[in-house]
Amino acid sequence: MDKQRDSHEFEYQRLEKVLDIIDKKQHALKEQSSKVKEDVVELRKTFWDDITVNMDEMDDIIETQESIKQQSNILAQKERHYGKNYQRMNQLERLKNQPYFGRVDFQEEGSEEIEKIYIGTSSLMDEEEKDFLIYDWRAPISSIYYDYAPGPVEYRTEEETVNGDMSLKRQYMIRNGKMKGIFDTSVTIIDEMLQESLSGAADTQMKSVVSTIQQEQNAVIRHRGSKVLVVQGAAGSGKTSAALQRIAYLLYHHRTNLTADQVLLLSPNDLFSSYVANVLPELGEEPVNQQTFHQFVLKGTDKALHVDTPFEQIEKLMGLEEEKQKSLRDAIQYFSSTAFMDTINQHLEKLNQTNLVFRSIRFRNELLIDKTEIEDYFASLEKDMRLPNKMEQLRNWLLQRIRAFQKEEIEKDWVLDQIQLLTKDDYMKAYHEAENEHEESSIQDEEKVLREKIIRKTFAPLQNMIRQNRFINTFKMYMDFIAELNGTSALQQYKAEAIRQLRKKQLPWELATAYNYFKGEMIGHQVNRPVHLIVMDEAQDYTPFQFAYLRHLYPYASFTLLGDVNQAIYSYASEENPIQKNISFKESTERIVLTKSYRSTKPIADFTSYFSPSSEPVEPFERSGSLPEVIHLTKSISEKDALLHKIEEKQQNGYETIAIIAKTAGACDKIYQQLRKEIDIKQINEHTKTYQKGIVVVPVYLAKGIEFDAVILADASSEVYSHPTDKYLLYTACTRAMHDLTLLYSDKISPFLSEVPKEKYRYATIVER
Repeated sequence: MDKQRDSHEFEYQRLEKVLDIIDKKQHALKEQSSKVKEDVVELRKTFWDDITVNMDEMDDIIETQESIKQQSNILAQKERHYGKNYQRMNQLERLKNQPYFGRVDFQEEGSEEIEKIYIGTSSLMDEEEKDFLIYDWRAPISSIYYDYAPGPVEYRTEEETVNGDMSLKRQYMIRNGKMKGIFDTSVTIIDEMLQESLSGAADTQMKSVVSTIQQEQNAVIRHRGSKVLVVQGAAGSGKTSAALQRIAYLLYHHRTNLTADQVLLLSPNDLFSSYVANVLPELGEEPVNQQTFHQFVLKGTDKALHVDTPFEQIEKLMGLEEEKQKSLRDAIQYFSSTAFMDTINQHLEKLNQTNLVFRSIRFRNELLIDKTEIEDYFASLEKDMRLPNKMEQLRNWLLQRIRAFQKEEIEKDWVLDQIQLLTKDDYMKAYHEAENEHEESSIQDEEKVLREKIIRKTFAPLQNMIRQNRFINTFKMYMDFIAELNGTSALQQYKAEAIRQLRKKQLPWELATAYNYFKGEMIGHQVNRPVHLIVMDEAQDYTPFQFAYLRHLYPYASFTLLGDVNQAIYSYASEENPIQKNISFKESTERIVLTKSYRSTKPIADFTSYFSPSSEPVEPFERSGSLPEVIHLTKSISEKDALLHKIEEKQQNGYETIAIIAKTAGACDKIYQQLRKEIDIKQINEHTKTYQKGIVVVPVYLAKGIEFDAVILADASSEVYSHPTDKYLLYTACTRAMHDLTLLYSDKISPFLSEVPKEKYRYATIVER
């Protein structure tokens, strides 16, 4: 006991020492930043004072350019220095709250020294003693904290595997710079820090709780080697958190060749994007390029088109009778397949050998280049040349023709008419330009400058139109291609409605990615920035076509795919999905399965396991709680009164985030209208960007990935959840609950819930009060 007391006394003293060093570093950085800021301000003020501008001779011009470049580099260097100081100040401020959360005592094989390794969210060094006070959680040696109990351990560096022995594994609860708890642990002891984290209330933003990373999550974070990492994770297994921490880990270890703007994070919806937005900044990393796949697709389509969202697609399906729903599902599945991509490729090969649909080019309402001329030039190009290469040559040819037209037009009277409309400033600029070209400028010289100005300005939109490939009607050709498709009766039925929508410039979601591919393979794909890492959350909801499209756009990127087969709400479109069927890409692929669920209490996890859609194992974390409640609504009480009764009960129990989850947006709207005058309630739809604590009503497909203290499933009757695909929605809805789950139903209960043993839930009826 005395030894433990002494050990704890040492820890309290060490914490004070670390906090003191953080304070000193902050003070020094503030002074340094203040000085750098003053330098930057002064440098901006006197930027041109230190530059000799001389444009008389070529040597003087080169010297002037070098002088400007040198001064710009000095300014940029100072600004970068200031930016790094600001970033480090933020890191130190975070460290003051919780400097570290773990410690391991490690003795490397062949060494007599035992090193105390303290682990936190970022590193800290005592420059005076040349000693690491805190190791970043991403450092190679820190991995032994997550992966091992005391005993023999090893960790990998870039060069080698280091073996040794861990004699102590200690955890700390430090809040606001105060030691709240110290305990030694091993894998056989319940992780009290994780228990504390899980027992808290659900938040409106995901936290970067690196102190509670588990061994299986650590395998995801530190994975390296394969080009594609597939993570199948049970609901609440921490797969999204692990993936975000994986991004932070890779940015830390590959900082010389991987930057935040080279990472693409694809989220299921805007609400979820907001939910996870704070994780990387909390870890001291810049936010990455985060968007939904719908937003990604929109960037590649024509601005005049309305592109349906995946949520509009699912709402449309759920609103159909079963026979029509099956027919539409079959058609969607075809358009979602790689076989459809093959069909597009074959059609494009045929177009390459025949002709494309071009538009004539007009200028000032007069025909400039007839589409037959464009067709003739296209036909004259080599037959074996790829379509994008032909299009590049065609663009260059058209721009050359436009330049020739500019020379013809410059002397025409309409140009002189336009000159009369110019401002005084335009005339003065023309005068000075002419004066620079001629020692004694004349009226003719000024007119020439003004004519050139008018021609450049007038022809610019036409040139941009050509550069943007608007002389080719890709959408018309895509519509013709869809109309020509042959196949099943479901496909033929689908085509008529699809063509009707396409003619109205409305692009169904199932045809959107394929249109971008079709267009890109014809005129060239527009990839604005290099992407080295793509992280796809809810990957089970992506189609094989969408996967293939991303691989085609970014052939050198690494992929991390996160998903759960039990939450495949678009399961009709996922026959070849890597999460679903364990199908690998051509490159090296590794699959990690996270089976342990940390979100829900054990009673909720046990309850949902009976209608889990797949056979993937789910191991609930041992966390106690009340049994889920299944309530049969009798005719004597309305849905509105039942909801108000249960909401009031949950608020009295101290729950801060309460979600009423319904199957469709229409059902949510009905509930919202019923309750909004009675209580403070917010409705979440596909346009919602954020949510706050309180009561929300949300369709199940928008609640994916988010957790709530308490969940009320508004209608769990057989009328709502009976189709095989409804099981995925039902499972997803129930697994949003952390502490409390209630299911309401009228008439007959969903057949999926009838499979749950009665001892796994509390059954009740609500009667009129």
